[in-house]
Amino acid sequence: MKALILCDGYGKEQSIYEGNSNALISLTEGFTVIDKLVLDLATVGLREAVLLTRVSFSSVQDALGSERKGVKLSYEQATRTFKNIVSVLAKMDDDVLVMDCGIVADVNLKKMIMKFTHAAAPVLIYVATGVESRGSTDRVSGALFDWESRAVYGGMFCVRKGCELGQFLLGDELEKVLPLLADLGQLDVYEEANFCGTFYTEDGKKRILTEFHNKTAKPWGYEKVQIITELYLLKELYIREGYQSSYHYHKNKDETMLIVRGTGYIEFDDRREYFEVGDTIHIKPYEKHTIVASTDTILYEASTPFLEDTTRVKDFYPIR
Repeated sequence: MKALILCDGYGKEQSIYEGNSNALISLTEGFTVIDKLVLDLATVGLREAVLLTRVSFSSVQDALGSERKGVKLSYEQATRTFKNIVSVLAKMDDDVLVMDCGIVADVNLKKMIMKFTHAAAPVLIYVATGVESRGSTDRVSGALFDWESRAVYGGMFCVRKGCELGQFLLGDELEKVLPLLADLGQLDVYEEANFCGTFYTEDGKKRILTEFHNKTAKPWGYEKVQIITELYLLKELYIREGYQSSYHYHKNKDETMLIVRGTGYIEFDDRREYFEVGDTIHIKPYEKHTIVASTDTILYEASTPFLEDTTRVKDFYPIR
């Protein structure tokens, strides 16, 4: 499978960043939208991506080059129209994961791709449940979910090699095609209840930047500093189902994990402690451990205030 990354918006919404591509928007210092997408791709083993962009084409190419985090990058200089997307898909000659830089989400790509692999439909889209639907995405949500507020099109979908999307050239907007595919039984969905935000509105932009304040994306999910004082540190950790943190220890940090969502276990040198919602697990300094998520897991880590006190023994992913 390869990836097609839509770097710009569409129509009048090419970007709300005054001529700059959505791909280069900074989520945190030194970490852009495209950095997050490429990190997610590399983590699941996708090693080739085509970037479709016209807005700030040279800036995107200069910033990213021909490879990032082990993912080979190539470029198509064109606007984000459905016709151009279909044209690029035909050239790629493989199953393709399409990702929109106007959408930022904590999606479990491993699970999504696995569902697509076993789906009968040639197109599968990501849907973020529990997210307010607004703007152009309303039309897709309306067609697929009878206007239920529980879901919104999440700007990410898989397309099977050989799928003839060119027969649906209905204009410039991809969103017009998805409801038609659903009516024809050619569209399946992958749903998750994790964070999803859009840069296509000012409220959406604010929501994303607020979410990424003190948040660090990881191959296995993220960690987010909630509180830090001279006496204690509180972090939120999200570990995707089927993923795990590095095998590591802390020289000074004494910590207790409170499980607020999910199931899994913490593997120590000499034992394995299983957890579910409401459990707490105490980890002392120098105890080597890795946190393994059997289902999507959120936990709060309360500890002594040592932010830079991690010694990694083993990483389970080729990139960070």
